[in-house]
Amino acid sequence: MQTLHLDLKPIDENYVELRYFVDNPNQYKKRSLSLSEITDLIKLAERDYYVSFFPEDYTVTGRRLYNWLDGSDRTLQPLLDKHRREGIVLAIATSEKLAHLPWEVLHDGNGFLVQRVPAIVPVRWMSDSTVKKLTIEGEPENRALQVLFMATSPLNVEPVLDFEGEEARILEATKRQPLALTVEESGCLSELGYLVNGYGRDYFDVLHLTGHATLQDGQPRLITETATGEAFYASAGDIAQKLQFRLPKLIFVSGCRTGQAGNGGSVPSMAEELLKSGAKAVLGWGQNVLDADATAAAAALYEELSAGKQIIEAVACTYQTLIKNKARDWHLLRLYAAGNLPSSLDISKIVSFCDKRTLEREVF
Repeated sequence: MQTLHLDLKPIDENYVELRYFVDNPNQYKKRSLSLSEITDLIKLAERDYYVSFFPEDYTVTGRRLYNWLDGSDRTLQPLLDKHRREGIVLAIATSEKLAHLPWEVLHDGNGFLVQRVPAIVPVRWMSDSTVKKLTIEGEPENRALQVLFMATSPLNVEPVLDFEGEEARILEATKRQPLALTVEESGCLSELGYLVNGYGRDYFDVLHLTGHATLQDGQPRLITETATGEAFYASAGDIAQKLQFRLPKLIFVSGCRTGQAGNGGSVPSMAEELLKSGAKAVLGWGQNVLDADATAAAAALYEELSAGKQIIEAVACTYQTLIKNKARDWHLLRLYAAGNLPSSLDISKIVSFCDKRTLEREVF
């Protein structure tokens, strides 16, 4: 797939500079974009507007965002047309309030970009002075996908999510492909750390954390468990500390708001914080998400990964499956990446978190 970089940097309160390039970050073109054209979208993004039962809302919003990027001189459209037969990774770097915008619903007037075949997949790309482009690299090994799964269900935290159903959907979706599923049953980060340390470096391909998440005092938190089952509001730093030097290539934090920045965008999302701690690719949710949609997304994603598809390809297929099945929250699934994004995972491993009541299973 071809990567098209869109780097949006504020100039002042009223304008941002869009720098765009394909391969060489030093050979970019730039345009000035007026924020006044999308002020209402930025304000609405601070609320729950994008969780809607009316699909036309997503189409209208996606079309407006697309036209804003494309401009009257049609900057974006020719680039997408040029590489459309290859499939495109749309690496979008933003900051603060622009990070709230629902880039996943970009719509060119004919359909959502993620619906194209091959798809155009928005990736929330973290750029800095040392990492000036998103590189997709790596080849898979001929083995099963290794997944570590941990679900959390602390005492007195409601509602209780259907973790057993989520695990069952993943196993059902991947029954035709080689998959090694390892379950950490306690929901406790300390126990997760002990489990991961018992395996070799880079053993797990994917870490799947599922449970309730929230913004506590404006900071993103995943509600995990203590050793005795009480709620522990874990930060991205807490997770990274327990998995230091053992972070898998892909982390899926399947909890509400794990892909949402706090305090008007000035506080990084949990996904972004994990990238800063060494993760290469993180999936999260940009708002509150229906339990059924989160489970459907996990099943679709792991079905594609276990079949050997690249991360970007698997995410694209997940969006398309959710849209086809009319999932309300499909557009809230957000992929974050920094530096080198692994192209394919080793075909054998997935990491997931399960709660205490879920039986451990290994499928080879």
